[in-house]
Amino acid sequence: MSIRIKLVLLLISMLVLILFLALIQGYQRSLESADALFDQHLLERTQLLSATDPQQMSTVVNAPWQKWQDGVLVAGDVSLINHVPEQQLQTINSQGQRLRIAMFCQQRLCTVLGEPIAQRFALSEQLIVALMAPMLVGIAILAVFISLVVKRALAPLTILSRELKGKAANDFSMLHTTPSEHEIKPVVATLNALLRRTEQAYLRERYFASDAAHELRTPLSAMKISLHNLLQRYDDEDAKAINISVDRLNHMVEQMLALGRTSSKQWQDKLTKLSLSVICQEIIAQLYEQIEEKNLDISLHGQCQDIDGEPFTLHVMIKNLISNAVKYTPKDGKIAIYLADEGTQVIFKIADSGPGIAQELRERIFDRFFRVGGDSHPTHIPGAGLGMAIVQHVVGLYRGDVQLQESQWQGLEVVVRLNATRETLCSD
Repeated sequence: MSIRIKLVLLLISMLVLILFLALIQGYQRSLESADALFDQHLLERTQLLSATDPQQMSTVVNAPWQKWQDGVLVAGDVSLINHVPEQQLQTINSQGQRLRIAMFCQQRLCTVLGEPIAQRFALSEQLIVALMAPMLVGIAILAVFISLVVKRALAPLTILSRELKGKAANDFSMLHTTPSEHEIKPVVATLNALLRRTEQAYLRERYFASDAAHELRTPLSAMKISLHNLLQRYDDEDAKAINISVDRLNHMVEQMLALGRTSSKQWQDKLTKLSLSVICQEIIAQLYEQIEEKNLDISLHGQCQDIDGEPFTLHVMIKNLISNAVKYTPKDGKIAIYLADEGTQVIFKIADSGPGIAQELRERIFDRFFRVGGDSHPTHIPGAGLGMAIVQHVVGLYRGDVQLQESQWQGLEVVVRLNATRETLCSD
């Protein structure tokens, strides 16, 4: 529930409670005042009717009445009372109803007049309701007024919330909201300071890995050339082992550079219409020597699926997935790639007949530098542990998701869903 709704409900609840108590108090006092007025009116009528001839009373009065002289009933309704009242005003039960009676005595003649309390109560209620109806309407108008005032008072928070909601995950620019309220100013200042610190930490983390990887490329290239020359002269096992380690390190450096490039803020500006089928065919052609060396049965299924994408990110993601399948699928194994269209999403699925990944390790496989079994991978195939982290990062850029499950050959099946249009990529 929003703060605005909470404030409006709280204020209206307090208002209704106070007015309810005031209405009850006013209702009780109004009844007391009405009773006093009715009693005064009843006494005045009794006094006026005391001079009326008993023969004419039935035509003049439509309420029960009596006339007493020297304590003896001389005219009127015999069922009203059976003796002269001791009080000028009193309430009695007569004729199956409660009556308020008044008595007026002049010399030896007393006149008694009755009035049904139910009739008096009905008139009192009508009068009180007529007085209180405007108050109830006023409550409704006041509730609308309170809602508008609270909405206006919370407008700076609404604007701030809208601006924060519109920010992308990698947008660390300062907030443009400049509230005049003293309560909101420190909030905006604190958020801007937090954005600055977060951006600095983000840039340090991002550029450190890419800069370090870039600086390593030159010495690695020199080492690679030196090892190549050494192996040309000597057939040394230690030199071959060093060469394998250098290849592995070089692969890690390339993956770190790829990870840094996929984090670019400007990648959405490079979106263009791309075909996943064409990208898959290109990558299969690049890896064909490895595929042929292991005699793998690789197939591509599905129609040519187009997507609004950035070429480098899609190539890196698909190459990592196909390369992993080729790398970990044993000789004479099978790899199947499936493409499908689900409206605003494109499905990329790759299944292999490799060793697969245990259920409890599938979530960790997306952690950077994590490999099943560490350096002692069951397949003894070198790797950097960055491939799936890069895949997940690219999938996040496309507002998609990636799932790991068991393939039809008890290997690994990776299912990637990517948003296919620019609108679904850029919307928040």
